Amino acid sequence: MDQISDLRETAPEWYEARKQELSGRDYPKLANVPVSQTYQADRSGLVKSAAEREAIREAFFSHPRSEPTYLTPEQIRDWGLKISQRLEAMNEPVDYLSDADVKSLRARFERPRARR
Repeated sequence: MDQISDLRETAPEWYEARKQELSGRDYPKLANVPVSQTYQADRSGLVKSAAEREAIREAFFSHPRSEPTYLTPEQIRDWGLKISQRLEAMNEPVDYLSDADVKSLRARFERPRARR
């Protein structure tokens, strides 16, 4: 233990210079993180004129997907059930290896490994 403390105390002459050189390269302390003073200026880019807002609103409501649905809740439920049944019909049983297959493969390929 004494040797370690001696080594710490007797650092090479280049150590302090290198320590000073690298001191600014690590992660900053939380207290030193700068705060953005331009947030309000950046946020002002989101503000649109009345004409721009109206154009955006018109484009939104003119899109076909923005129209209200013509289906009743029962029709939507029936459509969902129909789609679910079609998906279940396509569902095939999985073809995974059985436990016996896994054991036979392990027995065939498991070999002692070299250890150091």
